[in-house]
Amino acid sequence: MSIQIVMMVPPEAASVSLARHTLTETMRIAHVEPDCIQEAEVALSEACTKVWHGLAEGKGLEILINVGDQELSMHVLESGNGYRGHDHGTFVAEVSAQNSRGMLLMNEFADRASFHSNGGGGSIRLTKQLRWIEQPLPSGER
Repeated sequence: MSIQIVMMVPPEAASVSLARHTLTETMRIAHVEPDCIQEAEVALSEACTKVWHGLAEGKGLEILINVGDQELSMHVLESGNGYRGHDHGTFVAEVSAQNSRGMLLMNEFADRASFHSNGGGGSIRLTKQLRWIEQPLPSGER
């Protein structure tokens, strides 16, 4: 099974909520464990918020979600000037007074987190191993 969602959302705080709710309902439909859903919600919300705060005026967010057989991937992109305070290329999440909470949460609740910045924009890619709800066998089957 694979469920893929692409969202192009405006630069508004409500867009973060829309992305989170879309992810939650998609994972519920796929029968992902509730704790796994909550962890993914937090990671995606923080990624969207981080990118949203760095958006250039007039730019929006692009959010890609892929629920696969084993893994969830989430990619949040913007087309502004990249992340403030970072050179071009891939960088490791830094813990500082300015961004410690969001970076810490993304690293805690995603199995892998990568942060990219370049002159044309930036992106955050998160992946998480999925845990599935145990489906009981229909009555009469063993």
